[in-house]
Amino acid sequence: MIKRFAVLLSAAVAITGCSGPAQTFEIDNPGATPLTLRIDGNELPIAAHASRPVKLKPGEHHLQTEQLGDVRFIVYASGKGGLINPTLAEYVIANEIYVTGEDKLQHFGRLNNQIALGGVTFEGPYQATHDLFIDQAWSFGVREPFPEVQTVSHVDASGGRINAKIFTAPDFIAYVEAGMGQPGAYTRQQPKGYVAPVYTLDAAPTALPALDPAFEAHAGPLRELYSRYLQATTADAQLQLQQEAFQAQMAFTAATATLGSGLSKEANEGYNTFVRTRSTLMGSAALVVP
Repeated sequence: MIKRFAVLLSAAVAITGCSGPAQTFEIDNPGATPLTLRIDGNELPIAAHASRPVKLKPGEHHLQTEQLGDVRFIVYASGKGGLINPTLAEYVIANEIYVTGEDKLQHFGRLNNQIALGGVTFEGPYQATHDLFIDQAWSFGVREPFPEVQTVSHVDASGGRINAKIFTAPDFIAYVEAGMGQPGAYTRQQPKGYVAPVYTLDAAPTALPALDPAFEAHAGPLRELYSRYLQATTADAQLQLQQEAFQAQMAFTAATATLGSGLSKEANEGYNTFVRTRSTLMGSAALVVP
């Protein structure tokens, strides 16, 4: 992970009005040939190695491509948009720490994770995905580089911040090689170079993960809410279910707080998977309808 230092200068504050319910998604084509897709019957051509924005309101939509066929999906209210990946290519979200001075690095722990691209492992603050809808979780988009320096109006007591960027897999490999000062490091491990794998489309699961019976006794409301959420096609219904799910999650947490100490490691891991999966699904900007 490269550390870069921000210069602090005063900056004008942008004033924006209230935004509408539509979310902005970036449709990306990482391939070497042009791509055409349709969303709700509207034809959207995308050049090779390029992207284009599209605004989508909460509700049911249809996406058609030669590769995926007709895909029914729901955009959810209160989402932040993101990237639409019609080729199911691999992308990597990477983090970098920007600080006002090297002494501030002590305030930021190591963000380590392992991902693999084409059989080559990378360790660092990385997350890999090939989902059709990739939720917005970055400051710099797939066609924007990490800046060497950021000019900001305010930095908190930590003296820095963590920013993220989303990469195509080949661009991420080049980024890591440049940071290491070792161009060609990937091909030395994988002589054929990066070969994009072929993935099939995964719809949202019809039900949340299994739980140990002790936890399951309290999970009914969350399961029922998730099932209803997969059918919610209006912003009002979605927002109401999000609020109900928040309250149900609090009740579930309170009811199960002391149960885990008497259960196996596997039961507790299943509990964590259940909570994390529910949170991710019901926090997604868009889901492919099962």
